[in-house]
Amino acid sequence: SSLSCSWPSLFFPLSFLLLGLLRAEAGSSQQGPVKKQCDQRLLIRMKTKCVPCSLNLDTQCPAGYTKITNGTGTPDCRYYLETKTHTLSFSGCRHRCVKEFEQPECCQGHWGPDCMACPGGAASPCNGRGRCSQGMAGNGTCTCQKGFGGTACEKCAEDNLFGPDCTSVCGCIHGVCNSGIAGDGSCTCLSGYQGPRCDQPIAECEALQCPAHSRCAASGEDGKQLECTCLPGFHGDGTQCEPINPCSSKVCDPNADCIFLGPNQHKCTCGEGYTGDGEICLPIDPCQAAHGGCPAQSSTCIYDGPGKSHCECKEHYTNFVPGKGCSMMDSCETNNTCHKKAKCSTVAPGQIM
Repeated sequence: SSLSCSWPSLFFPLSFLLLGLLRAEAGSSQQGPVKKQCDQRLLIRMKTKCVPCSLNLDTQCPAGYTKITNGTGTPDCRYYLETKTHTLSFSGCRHRCVKEFEQPECCQGHWGPDCMACPGGAASPCNGRGRCSQGMAGNGTCTCQKGFGGTACEKCAEDNLFGPDCTSVCGCIHGVCNSGIAGDGSCTCLSGYQGPRCDQPIAECEALQCPAHSRCAASGEDGKQLECTCLPGFHGDGTQCEPINPCSSKVCDPNADCIFLGPNQHKCTCGEGYTGDGEICLPIDPCQAAHGGCPAQSSTCIYDGPGKSHCECKEHYTNFVPGKGCSMMDSCETNNTCHKKAKCSTVAPGQIM
């Protein structure tokens, strides 16, 4: 920001003078192997107010702008003088001015004010199976393609789908299907059934009398020998079967808690400071929503880790008060550049007149 005293109003309102927009990629000052922020370099063009050419030699551009015309400027405008009876029009001159600034923007695969990576990672948002709501205004959620589901589109949308495209439907009648993206749709038959779809009864199984949590299944090379084997979700020798606790293996995200609900059943719940379906857990950045509760005019939200943040005062502001923000510093006390006989007033952060 700059300090300046008041100046003659020789300029049109800037909102009417945005004549050009130049977009270019500009790397941020972010450190680390992955660049999260890819700011856009914008070029704003404007023209000064039309005045007599003889008076335009010393006309300056507004603070922050650079004059790109020489001498008396460009004679491409008209200025007007009012009399009691007429409005007189004269040929005049004006200068062209430009200003560069960088508009914050996230790189591809990142979202929100802090440009966090999309679910599935920035290199492959939504695991390549969906569309991430990315950019500064995005919310980081994945809209999965048909057949896929999960926080990062990491699984099939339905339990009875399988295959890399989740387009095949399991056909097991009396059995458990090997479903999911890595599944092949094969069936593990329940007691007393056999066949590719587990739809062929085995009459001889009734005499075998398999104990609880086990099933009668055909075995041997010819498939005619019968034996008791543990049901899916149980393990043992077939005469005694104990439930398998899925939580004993890495079925949940490292930042999730696994709850055992019974044989072959579990629930993954993301831990404090994380969000997701439990199989995928992403760190919560409070700054990504509503500036983390920090009043945006005077303070900035700083991410401290999953679920944690704090507010800091912006430049030319001080004394943060929760819910209210920071107070603007009096630049007249710290950097008064006006004439000693002029009255100094702070009109904006870091600006006096």
